[in-house]
Amino acid sequence: MMWIGSIGLVAATKNVADAGTDSLVQATILRNGTPIRVLNLDYEELDDHERGDDRSYVYSGPAKLPRRNDLTPELPPGVGMIPMPYPGYGFEFSQGLSGHLQIRLRINGDDMWIKDNIDLYVKFIRLRATSFDTLAWLEDPEWTYIASWNQDVPMSTDAAEGVTTWTLNLN
Repeated sequence: MMWIGSIGLVAATKNVADAGTDSLVQATILRNGTPIRVLNLDYEELDDHERGDDRSYVYSGPAKLPRRNDLTPELPPGVGMIPMPYPGYGFEFSQGLSGHLQIRLRINGDDMWIKDNIDLYVKFIRLRATSFDTLAWLEDPEWTYIASWNQDVPMSTDAAEGVTTWTLNLN
């Protein structure tokens, strides 16, 4: 059983003419092909995805990563356990990440973006001893590098410029 409590994505834009975009780019997290959360690769105060730029996007906590159980059953309403069989937030990958985690990139506009590189980092949530007789779900303090996808991919809703979606598979 594996729980992700934070996701860090670094999105790099190709450093060539017309590679940057003002269109919204989104990353959908999939577990076994099923979407579990859509994340915007966007900072409202910045022009994201400019030529040659790379931006780090961090999603953490219950507001950004609400709990999405995989094989661990939900407890009935009003029933609790100490410790709970799952953390209060995060995504469960019961069979690990490899072969089960995918990220589907989507561009929402016809202003082409050329993806240069995507790096994925996570912080796992683990059941840990907090004292000699107490267990609690705690998020790792450090990021764990998971994968990089380096293939250049032109993306646009204009089919003459590129593809609208591109799925990154973790093998």
